[in-house]
Amino acid sequence: MRASAVALALLLLLSPRIGHAAEARPQGKNCDLAEPPAGAGEDTAHGMAMRIYPRAKDIGPDYSGCQLTMLQIKEKWFVLSYTEVVAGDPIRIWSEHDPDPRKRACRFKAGKLVSGSEDICPAPEFLLSRSLPPGCAPVTGEQASRGEPGTPRPARCDYD
Repeated sequence: MRASAVALALLLLLSPRIGHAAEARPQGKNCDLAEPPAGAGEDTAHGMAMRIYPRAKDIGPDYSGCQLTMLQIKEKWFVLSYTEVVAGDPIRIWSEHDPDPRKRACRFKAGKLVSGSEDICPAPEFLLSRSLPPGCAPVTGEQASRGEPGTPRPARCDYD
């Protein structure tokens, strides 16, 4: 698990030197956040805490901007991915850490893939990241580390 964290940290630190996405990252509401707000959702991957903002449940038909997935390494926050949303509709995922131009070609409209390959692009239902409420990722992580993955989460700690 520690090796995964080190590998991810190296990827984050070195990928800007390897190559940037050819197209510009999304612009708009929340696309320029340097760190997640207090109300950001939480999740974990490979033992590392992530923050997701805004939470999927808070993205409605009037929202245009980005849903960010962020990771903290030491004291600094890094954006892993930007999901661009237009009028509540997620249309693409952009990341400077994924130089594959085939993935950057993926475009969606109304929950359907309109550009890119189904073999490469994410399934439309996974464009917006679901998350746990603030304070819940450490609870579920502690349960798993104690070997209690079947322990029910507190009622307030469900994915949105």
